[in-house]
Amino acid sequence: MSEWLLIALTMIVQSSVGLVLMSGLYIYWLKHESNTWQHPVTIFVQEVLLRTLLVSSTLAGVGLTASLNILGHPFNVYHALQNIVQGWVNIETLFAAIYFGGLLLYTLFFMITKHAHVYIMLVIGVIGLIDLYYMAIIYVNSAMITWANINTYFLFYSAVFTLGPALALSFIAYPLGKCLQGKLPVKLVMAALLIVFISITMRLIEQPAYMEWLSEVTIVNANVIFPPQAEFNIKSAFGLRMLSWCLYIIAMAIWSYSLWKGRNNSLINKNYSIKNHAILIGAALVFIAEVINQYTFFIM
Repeated sequence: MSEWLLIALTMIVQSSVGLVLMSGLYIYWLKHESNTWQHPVTIFVQEVLLRTLLVSSTLAGVGLTASLNILGHPFNVYHALQNIVQGWVNIETLFAAIYFGGLLLYTLFFMITKHAHVYIMLVIGVIGLIDLYYMAIIYVNSAMITWANINTYFLFYSAVFTLGPALALSFIAYPLGKCLQGKLPVKLVMAALLIVFISITMRLIEQPAYMEWLSEVTIVNANVIFPPQAEFNIKSAFGLRMLSWCLYIIAMAIWSYSLWKGRNNSLINKNYSIKNHAILIGAALVFIAEVINQYTFFIM
Protein backbone atom coordinates (compact mmCIF):
# COMPACT_ATOMS: atom_id res chain seq x y z
CA MET A 1 0.00 0.00 0.00
CA SER A 2 3.04 2.27 0.23
CA GLU A 3 2.73 3.31 -3.41
CA TRP A 4 -0.73 4.69 -2.65
CA LEU A 5 0.81 7.03 -0.10
CA LEU A 6 3.13 8.42 -2.77
CA ILE A 7 0.25 8.73 -5.23
CA ALA A 8 -1.79 10.62 -2.65
CA LEU A 9 1.15 12.92 -1.80
CA THR A 10 1.95 13.85 -5.40
CA MET A 11 -1.67 14.27 -6.50
CA ILE A 12 -2.53 16.45 -3.50
CA VAL A 13 0.31 18.85 -4.28
CA GLN A 14 -0.34 18.76 -8.03
CA SER A 15 -4.04 19.45 -7.45
CA SER A 16 -3.33 22.41 -5.19
CA VAL A 17 -0.83 24.02 -7.58
CA GLY A 18 -3.03 23.40 -10.62
CA LEU A 19 -6.08 24.84 -8.89
CA VAL A 20 -4.15 27.98 -7.87
CA LEU A 21 -2.88 28.58 -11.41
CA MET A 22 -6.29 27.99 -13.01
CA SER A 23 -7.96 30.15 -10.37
CA GLY A 24 -5.58 32.98 -11.29
CA LEU A 25 -6.62 32.67 -14.94
CA TYR A 26 -10.30 32.52 -14.08
CA ILE A 27 -10.04 35.48 -11.69
CA TYR A 28 -8.41 37.53 -14.46
CA TRP A 29 -11.42 36.93 -16.70
CA LEU A 30 -13.90 37.44 -13.89
CA LYS A 31 -12.37 40.81 -12.99
CA HIS A 32 -12.83 41.99 -16.56
CA GLU A 33 -16.45 40.85 -16.76
CA SER A 34 -18.70 43.78 -15.81
CA ASN A 35 -21.69 41.54 -15.04
CA THR A 36 -19.67 39.69 -12.42
CA TRP A 37 -19.30 42.68 -10.14
CA GLN A 38 -22.92 43.59 -9.62
CA HIS A 39 -24.64 43.00 -6.31
CA PRO A 40 -25.64 40.31 -5.30
CA VAL A 41 -23.55 38.43 -7.87
CA THR A 42 -20.40 39.99 -6.45
CA ILE A 43 -20.96 38.46 -3.03
CA PHE A 44 -21.52 35.02 -4.52
CA VAL A 45 -18.39 35.28 -6.68
CA GLN A 46 -16.33 36.23 -3.63
CA GLU A 47 -17.74 33.28 -1.70
CA VAL A 48 -16.84 30.89 -4.51
CA LEU A 49 -13.31 32.26 -4.82
CA LEU A 50 -12.79 32.11 -1.05
CA ARG A 51 -14.00 28.52 -0.99
CA THR A 52 -11.56 27.68 -3.80
CA LEU A 53 -8.65 29.31 -1.96
CA LEU A 54 -9.53 27.40 1.20
CA VAL A 55 -9.52 24.13 -0.74
CA SER A 56 -6.15 24.97 -2.30
CA SER A 57 -4.70 25.91 1.09
CA THR A 58 -5.99 22.74 2.70
CA LEU A 59 -4.47 20.61 -0.05
CA ALA A 60 -1.17 22.48 0.29
CA GLY A 61 -1.18 21.98 4.07
CA VAL A 62 -1.88 18.27 3.75
CA GLY A 63 0.85 18.01 1.11
CA LEU A 64 3.38 19.75 3.35
CA THR A 65 2.50 17.52 6.31
CA ALA A 66 2.76 14.41 4.16
CA SER A 67 6.06 15.63 2.72
CA LEU A 68 7.52 16.04 6.21
CA ASN A 69 6.33 12.61 7.30
CA ILE A 70 7.06 10.69 4.10
CA LEU A 71 9.99 12.28 2.28
CA GLY A 72 11.56 13.67 5.42
CA HIS A 73 11.69 10.19 6.94
CA PRO A 74 11.99 7.82 3.98
CA PHE A 75 10.07 4.57 4.32
CA ASN A 76 10.35 1.36 2.36
CA VAL A 77 8.69 2.00 -0.97
CA TYR A 78 10.57 -0.80 -2.68
CA HIS A 79 13.48 0.63 -0.67
CA ALA A 80 13.72 3.20 -3.46
CA LEU A 81 13.79 6.33 -1.36
CA GLN A 82 16.38 5.18 1.16
CA ASN A 83 19.35 6.55 -0.75
CA ILE A 84 18.01 9.94 -1.81
CA VAL A 85 20.12 12.98 -1.11
CA GLN A 86 18.83 14.67 2.04
CA GLY A 87 19.58 18.07 0.51
CA TRP A 88 16.89 17.56 -2.15
CA VAL A 89 14.40 16.65 0.57
CA ASN A 90 15.25 19.78 2.55
CA ILE A 91 14.87 22.04 -0.50
CA GLU A 92 11.55 20.42 -1.44
CA THR A 93 10.27 20.83 2.11
CA LEU A 94 11.39 24.47 2.14
CA PHE A 95 9.51 25.33 -1.04
CA ALA A 96 6.47 23.36 0.15
CA ALA A 97 6.47 25.45 3.32
CA ILE A 98 6.88 28.72 1.37
CA TYR A 99 4.09 27.71 -1.00
CA PHE A 100 1.73 26.76 1.82
CA GLY A 101 2.59 29.85 3.87
CA GLY A 102 2.15 32.21 0.94
CA LEU A 103 -1.14 30.63 -0.08
CA LEU A 104 -2.47 30.67 3.48
CA LEU A 105 -1.55 34.33 3.97
CA TYR A 106 -3.16 35.29 0.68
CA THR A 107 -6.30 33.36 1.59
CA LEU A 108 -6.53 35.28 4.87
CA PHE A 109 -5.90 38.53 2.98
CA PHE A 110 -8.69 37.76 0.53
CA MET A 111 -11.00 36.77 3.37
CA ILE A 112 -10.53 40.20 4.93
CA THR A 113 -10.32 42.50 1.90
CA LYS A 114 -12.41 40.54 -0.65
CA HIS A 115 -9.97 41.73 -3.34
CA ALA A 116 -8.46 39.20 -5.74
CA HIS A 117 -4.98 39.80 -7.15
CA VAL A 118 -4.12 37.71 -10.17
CA TYR A 119 -0.36 38.27 -10.13
CA ILE A 120 -0.03 37.28 -6.49
CA MET A 121 -1.79 34.01 -7.24
CA LEU A 122 0.44 33.40 -10.24
CA VAL A 123 3.56 33.97 -8.12
CA ILE A 124 2.27 31.52 -5.53
CA GLY A 125 1.52 29.04 -8.32
CA VAL A 126 5.07 29.36 -9.69
CA ILE A 127 6.46 28.63 -6.22
CA GLY A 128 4.29 25.52 -6.23
CA LEU A 129 5.73 24.49 -9.60
CA ILE A 130 9.25 24.89 -8.17
CA ASP A 131 8.24 22.71 -5.23
CA LEU A 132 7.05 20.04 -7.67
CA TYR A 133 10.34 20.28 -9.56
CA TYR A 134 12.33 19.41 -6.46
CA MET A 135 9.84 16.72 -5.56
CA ALA A 136 10.38 15.18 -9.00
CA ILE A 137 14.15 15.38 -8.53
CA ILE A 138 13.81 13.21 -5.43
CA TYR A 139 12.18 10.47 -7.48
CA VAL A 140 14.53 10.87 -10.44
CA ASN A 141 17.55 10.47 -8.15
CA SER A 142 16.13 7.59 -6.15
CA ALA A 143 17.32 4.01 -6.55
CA MET A 144 14.21 3.05 -8.54
CA ILE A 145 15.52 2.81 -12.09
CA THR A 146 12.07 3.14 -13.70
CA TRP A 147 11.73 6.63 -12.17
CA ALA A 148 15.15 7.87 -13.30
CA ASN A 149 13.89 9.37 -16.54
CA ILE A 150 12.53 12.67 -17.85
CA ASN A 151 9.15 10.93 -17.91
CA THR A 152 8.91 11.70 -14.19
CA TYR A 153 8.93 15.44 -14.90
CA PHE A 154 6.31 14.99 -17.61
CA LEU A 155 4.11 13.06 -15.20
CA PHE A 156 4.39 15.61 -12.41
CA TYR A 157 3.77 18.70 -14.52
CA SER A 158 1.16 17.27 -16.86
CA ALA A 159 -0.87 16.24 -13.81
CA VAL A 160 -0.87 19.88 -12.67
CA PHE A 161 -2.51 20.87 -15.95
CA THR A 162 -5.08 18.09 -15.93
CA LEU A 163 -6.12 18.13 -12.28
CA GLY A 164 -6.02 21.94 -12.05
CA PRO A 165 -8.53 22.61 -14.85
CA ALA A 166 -10.82 19.81 -13.64
CA LEU A 167 -10.88 21.23 -10.12
CA ALA A 168 -11.31 24.81 -11.37
CA LEU A 169 -14.33 23.78 -13.39
CA SER A 170 -15.77 21.98 -10.36
CA PHE A 171 -15.16 24.71 -7.78
CA ILE A 172 -15.50 27.87 -9.89
CA ALA A 173 -17.19 27.39 -13.28
CA TYR A 174 -19.84 24.97 -12.00
CA PRO A 175 -21.20 27.07 -9.09
CA LEU A 176 -20.90 30.35 -11.02
CA GLY A 177 -22.63 29.01 -14.13
CA LYS A 178 -26.06 30.18 -13.05
CA CYS A 179 -25.08 33.79 -12.50
CA LEU A 180 -22.54 34.38 -15.29
CA GLN A 181 -23.74 35.75 -18.60
CA GLY A 182 -22.39 36.21 -22.08
CA LYS A 183 -19.50 34.17 -23.41
CA LEU A 184 -17.56 33.96 -20.14
CA PRO A 185 -18.91 30.54 -19.02
CA VAL A 186 -18.03 29.08 -22.42
CA LYS A 187 -14.59 30.66 -22.15
CA LEU A 188 -13.99 29.00 -18.77
CA VAL A 189 -14.81 25.56 -20.13
CA MET A 190 -12.84 26.18 -23.32
CA ALA A 191 -9.73 27.15 -21.37
CA ALA A 192 -9.90 24.00 -19.24
CA LEU A 193 -10.47 21.83 -22.30
CA LEU A 194 -7.55 23.36 -24.21
CA ILE A 195 -5.11 23.10 -21.29
CA VAL A 196 -6.03 19.47 -20.59
CA PHE A 197 -5.73 18.65 -24.30
CA ILE A 198 -2.23 20.17 -24.52
CA SER A 199 -1.16 18.40 -21.31
CA ILE A 200 -2.37 15.00 -22.49
CA THR A 201 -0.90 15.48 -25.97
CA MET A 202 2.54 16.32 -24.56
CA ARG A 203 2.41 13.23 -22.36
CA LEU A 204 1.40 11.05 -25.31
CA ILE A 205 4.26 12.42 -27.42
CA GLU A 206 6.78 11.66 -24.69
CA GLN A 207 5.44 8.22 -23.72
CA PRO A 208 6.88 6.17 -26.63
CA ALA A 209 10.38 7.49 -25.89
CA TYR A 210 10.01 6.48 -22.25
CA MET A 211 8.81 2.98 -23.14
CA GLU A 212 11.71 2.56 -25.57
CA TRP A 213 14.16 3.68 -22.89
CA LEU A 214 12.53 1.32 -20.39
CA SER A 215 12.95 -1.64 -22.71
CA GLU A 216 16.67 -0.89 -23.04
CA VAL A 217 17.37 -0.79 -19.31
CA THR A 218 19.08 -4.10 -18.65
CA ILE A 219 21.91 -3.35 -16.21
CA VAL A 220 21.08 -4.16 -12.61
CA ASN A 221 23.46 -3.78 -9.71
CA ALA A 222 23.32 -3.22 -5.97
CA ASN A 223 22.42 0.45 -6.40
CA VAL A 224 19.62 -0.09 -8.91
CA ILE A 225 16.16 -1.27 -7.93
CA PHE A 226 13.39 -2.62 -10.08
CA PRO A 227 9.91 -2.99 -8.64
CA PRO A 228 8.82 -6.53 -7.77
CA GLN A 229 7.75 -8.46 -10.87
CA ALA A 230 8.96 -5.60 -13.05
CA GLU A 231 8.37 -7.38 -16.36
CA PHE A 232 4.80 -8.26 -15.37
CA ASN A 233 4.14 -4.72 -14.17
CA ILE A 234 5.40 -3.17 -17.40
CA LYS A 235 3.14 -5.43 -19.48
CA SER A 236 0.06 -4.98 -17.29
CA ALA A 237 0.61 -1.22 -17.15
CA PHE A 238 -0.06 -1.00 -20.89
CA GLY A 239 -3.72 -1.86 -20.41
CA LEU A 240 -4.05 0.60 -17.54
CA ARG A 241 -2.47 3.36 -19.61
CA MET A 242 -4.89 2.68 -22.46
CA LEU A 243 -7.76 2.91 -19.98
CA SER A 244 -6.51 6.24 -18.67
CA TRP A 245 -6.13 7.66 -22.20
CA CYS A 246 -9.67 6.56 -23.04
CA LEU A 247 -11.01 8.25 -19.91
CA TYR A 248 -9.16 11.46 -20.80
CA ILE A 249 -10.65 11.41 -24.29
CA ILE A 250 -14.16 10.75 -22.97
CA ALA A 251 -13.82 13.61 -20.48
CA MET A 252 -12.70 16.02 -23.18
CA ALA A 253 -15.51 14.84 -25.44
CA ILE A 254 -18.02 15.57 -22.67
CA TRP A 255 -16.63 19.07 -22.20
CA SER A 256 -16.69 19.59 -25.97
CA TYR A 257 -20.34 18.57 -25.98
CA SER A 258 -20.98 21.17 -23.30
CA LEU A 259 -19.33 23.81 -25.46
CA TRP A 260 -21.23 22.73 -28.54
CA LYS A 261 -24.55 23.05 -26.75
CA GLY A 262 -23.62 26.53 -25.59
CA ARG A 263 -22.02 27.76 -28.81
CA ASN A 264 -24.57 30.55 -29.32
CA ASN A 265 -25.33 31.38 -25.71
CA SER A 266 -23.79 31.11 -22.28
CA LEU A 267 -24.31 28.05 -20.13
CA ILE A 268 -27.58 29.65 -18.99
CA ASN A 269 -30.40 28.19 -21.03
CA LYS A 270 -32.99 25.42 -20.80
CA ASN A 271 -30.29 22.74 -21.16
CA TYR A 272 -28.09 24.30 -18.49
CA SER A 273 -28.51 21.51 -15.94
CA ILE A 274 -27.47 18.87 -18.48
CA LYS A 275 -24.30 20.74 -19.40
CA ASN A 276 -23.59 21.53 -15.77
CA HIS A 277 -23.65 17.86 -14.87
CA ALA A 278 -21.55 17.14 -17.95
CA ILE A 279 -18.85 19.46 -16.62
CA LEU A 280 -18.71 17.60 -13.31
CA ILE A 281 -18.77 14.19 -14.97
CA GLY A 282 -15.86 15.19 -17.21
CA ALA A 283 -13.90 16.49 -14.22
CA ALA A 284 -14.50 13.24 -12.33
CA LEU A 285 -13.27 11.19 -15.31
CA VAL A 286 -10.12 13.30 -15.53
CA PHE A 287 -9.43 12.66 -11.85
CA ILE A 288 -9.94 8.90 -12.22
CA ALA A 289 -7.73 8.81 -15.30
CA GLU A 290 -4.98 10.65 -13.43
CA VAL A 291 -5.14 8.21 -10.52
CA ILE A 292 -4.75 5.30 -12.95
CA ASN A 293 -1.90 7.03 -14.78
CA GLN A 294 0.02 7.73 -11.60
CA TYR A 295 -0.59 4.23 -10.29
CA THR A 296 1.02 2.78 -13.41
CA PHE A 297 4.01 5.05 -12.80
CA PHE A 298 4.54 4.03 -9.18
CA ILE A 299 4.12 0.28 -9.69
CA MET A 300 6.70 0.23 -12.48
